[in-house]
Amino acid sequence: MTDYVDSGVLVKLYVREPNSAAAADTVRRLMSVALTALHELEIRNAFRALEGRGIITATQRAASEHVLETDLATERLRRIGVDWVAVYARAERLSQEFTAATLARSLDILHVAVALTTGCTRFITADARQHRLAQNAGLEAELIE
Repeated sequence: MTDYVDSGVLVKLYVREPNSAAAADTVRRLMSVALTALHELEIRNAFRALEGRGIITATQRAASEHVLETDLATERLRRIGVDWVAVYARAERLSQEFTAATLARSLDILHVAVALTTGCTRFITADARQHRLAQNAGLEAELIE
């Protein structure tokens, strides 16, 4: 795996949001996308929050979850295990080195740390702060705009 796709980009594949088309175009080029437990929690939580805010209906949330499950079953999304102790250690170092300059949030830092500890070289995100962090951490970073 060389590409890491942030959960914010993945949500755009299942719920129509600004930049959903650009996210789909970018992800379509990848053979499959690695999915961690962190991704899965964030994606499913985003669906629930969107429903709670009235942005999508319960039926739309269920449909998004169904498509997510289909992508998992067909291995378009591939669950991977992660050494979370190593990830948190790397995240702490990234925070110390780059948070003052990038204002990255903890979850953004965790995703970049996962990418680095799993050997990824390219990071795909829709978040400008996370994009700057990934670049500063030495990853080739793509910002979905």
